[in-house]
Amino acid sequence: MTDPDLVIRSAELSDIKCIMALEQGSIVHPWESEAIKSLIADKNKKCYVAELKGEIVGYIGAETVLDECNIGNIVTRKDCRGRGFATEILGILLDVLKRDGISKVFLEVEHDNVPAIALYEKHGFTRYGLRSDYYGPGKDAVLMTKAL
Repeated sequence: MTDPDLVIRSAELSDIKCIMALEQGSIVHPWESEAIKSLIADKNKKCYVAELKGEIVGYIGAETVLDECNIGNIVTRKDCRGRGFATEILGILLDVLKRDGISKVFLEVEHDNVPAIALYEKHGFTRYGLRSDYYGPGKDAVLMTKAL
């Protein structure tokens, strides 16, 4: 683990406000609170938070269908980036998915998000396509996948 004070745990409904704050500080089109609530409450979805000294500093959300999973968001608080927290939380999610029988994971990432692409490639994701203008005009999505 990158920091002995970092705890990765399943998100709880009481975490929604903190997750929303992460979203609003990091993402151009943040998710609505109902979508976050669904990530936490739906048995076919996974949501984990990274907690540092009692404060939520990151989260990841994913949805499973049969033996596949799509990672929707992974966010680290701006002042905590570059410390390995996203690596930790992504690793935990991938371990849980593998244990649960998921065989393939998918995600999209903005084409110029170099740190995120590097994170995913470090975890064995490969590029398989591109969605033009997915994040807005001129903001393409790189499609990535990983077999578990």
